[in-house]
Amino acid sequence: MRQGQVTEAEVRAAVGMFREAYKAKQVIAALAEFEHYVTDVLLVDGDLHVPGDLDLSDERAYLLVVRGDLTVGGYYGDSDDPESFLLVTGDMRARDVVTGGWLEVHGDLHTGRLIGDYNDCSALIGGDVHAELFYGEEHWFTVEGRVNANVVVGSPRMSGKAPAGLELDDVRLLEYFDRELLCVDDDTDDDGSPLVEVDGFQDFGALKRRVWAGQPLKGHAERT
Repeated sequence: MRQGQVTEAEVRAAVGMFREAYKAKQVIAALAEFEHYVTDVLLVDGDLHVPGDLDLSDERAYLLVVRGDLTVGGYYGDSDDPESFLLVTGDMRARDVVTGGWLEVHGDLHTGRLIGDYNDCSALIGGDVHAELFYGEEHWFTVEGRVNANVVVGSPRMSGKAPAGLELDDVRLLEYFDRELLCVDDDTDDDGSPLVEVDGFQDFGALKRRVWAGQPLKGHAERT
């Protein structure tokens, strides 16, 4: 948009495809002050394939609209500060997804790790979610299809029936996460037998950094 390749009228028409109208209103309101923004608006007609990572905050994209499918070879990331919007009218595929901004996919979402980040914004998936691991954290998710995840962590904040997950005090989290990522207390039971207690994540930032880098969440120490 800043290079004059996209007009304001085209942006208004594109954001009209958001299924949640308040997002379109928010973007249109921002256009009135867009000359003060450092971010840009990007529109893609057709499918988009990004061979590496796609981080809207790093790319300084306030809004990315893909009229088609989006495929990201690496991780996809967005944020609430600076705020960013992604609208995909087709399916989306990414190695991993960490979303803290406004994410809307009208088709299916296929990914390895799906991680929510904070609660200022939200994600809407019009189709199914296919993920190896889903940890919604405090982020709000609307999934109009089904959530197909090998592992669900915590109790996702989402519309409809949330999938059953491992609570944050479940010792089975140690099967999927290294100890240094979790708050772990080693103790002994009344009969002297070992007792291990887990109380959530010790460093959520460290978890996100591993996902961004494509590193495993379990067995990382053995690989470094």
